[in-house]
Amino acid sequence: MRWAGGACGRGSGTNREARVQTRSGTVPRIRPQGTARRTALRNPGGHALEACPNNALALPGDVSLDRRGSTSKERVNQVTSHSTDAGRLQVPPPGGPHRVGTQALPFLDPDRADPWQPHRCRELMVQLWYPAAPLAGSTPPPARYLTLPVAAHVLQMWAEEGEEFGAGPHEALAGVRVHATEGAPVADGTRRPLVLLSPGLGEYRAGLTALAEDLASRGFVVAGVDHPGDAAAVEFPNGRVVPHHEPKDEEGSSAADGSTTDVESRYLATRVADLRFVLDQLLASPSPWHGVLDTTRVGVAGHSLGGAAAAELARTDARPAAIAVLDGSLYGPVLSSGLDLPVLLCGLTPPDPEDPDILAGWDRLWPLLRGPRHHTAVRGAGHMSATDFDVLAGPLGLRDPDDPDDAFSFGTLPPGRGIALVRVVLTAFFNEHLRNSPTPIPHAAFPELSLDTAPRKEC
Repeated sequence: MRWAGGACGRGSGTNREARVQTRSGTVPRIRPQGTARRTALRNPGGHALEACPNNALALPGDVSLDRRGSTSKERVNQVTSHSTDAGRLQVPPPGGPHRVGTQALPFLDPDRADPWQPHRCRELMVQLWYPAAPLAGSTPPPARYLTLPVAAHVLQMWAEEGEEFGAGPHEALAGVRVHATEGAPVADGTRRPLVLLSPGLGEYRAGLTALAEDLASRGFVVAGVDHPGDAAAVEFPNGRVVPHHEPKDEEGSSAADGSTTDVESRYLATRVADLRFVLDQLLASPSPWHGVLDTTRVGVAGHSLGGAAAAELARTDARPAAIAVLDGSLYGPVLSSGLDLPVLLCGLTPPDPEDPDILAGWDRLWPLLRGPRHHTAVRGAGHMSATDFDVLAGPLGLRDPDDPDDAFSFGTLPPGRGIALVRVVLTAFFNEHLRNSPTPIPHAAFPELSLDTAPRKEC
């Protein structure tokens, strides 16, 4: 267990968060998730900020395991109408043989100040999905998807400036049906591979539930990480909600004004430090998960900014054995150093002629990948096709094929097809590189996939 011995390690006079060097050259912007016009959230409620407590337990010791031309009023009515269709508001069922359990854990890093709230220690929420033991009795209810405060913040990230959603859509999103059981016992068996999931900028850990449940049903333990400050919102067990925060760069501009090297570097450094700390907590011998996980089989998958964090973590930490990047920009020192482990680059959006540098990092990194490398393009997909919103946006009234922003977000594939394809690719990649069990992808069944692989390079 990890106990705080002081106020965020400030007695040393240093901020111990991991720092990443500023990259040189052209700066591709980080895209907020969803539409290009989503506005930054700030905390209107002014939640009280508590000081980081001494002797705060970081890890539990027991695991019980209209953007569309309509008025705001019309759009809210439309969303409320759609959101009552409870039969459609669910994530796709997992495809593996195991039942799935889930548990959310608060983690506190006593040695690191929060970069967005420096008077506090860095706190995270981590959600675990895992193979659960078979049922012995009646079927328990599934876990809750989101709390109402977080659901409200997530929806507001999709709103035009000045738009508000009513209680109906908030309740509909919070009540999305999932398939994992809260606190279910972990299935017996051998130690299992671990996959960290890092969501995109402005997103939330539960937004990758469809990927997480599917991997867990196939025998992986999955840890989804909320990154407070750049997430849509994070709620802690005491009810404190940390909303999305647009940091200021050294000259006072925020990321909403156009990304800068300073802002991007701060985002990346914070996320890499978060992921490293989660690995420390889950893999250390005092952790109740230590006996469940195979510490030699660790994967990291990230969507958009989460993918950049996965790559940079692999550059600085020897524990990941394979990483997957799901769309978005790549940047940071990794573009100069390259990587030696297996890497999947899964592209969901075609090149943007208005922003040709957005995927320049992929072209720079590919020849520097010295381990097995896989590049997969999902034709017809959109940037959000790796997330639950691939199936949830339509019922919530947030998907319009005629809207250019939605074409970027969701592509032209039918709802649910994008997430199904990403599941196939991710499972095949981690089966091969964390289990040494190659799973060929039948092209006839998945014609939307374009696969490019290369064997390990000779040094």
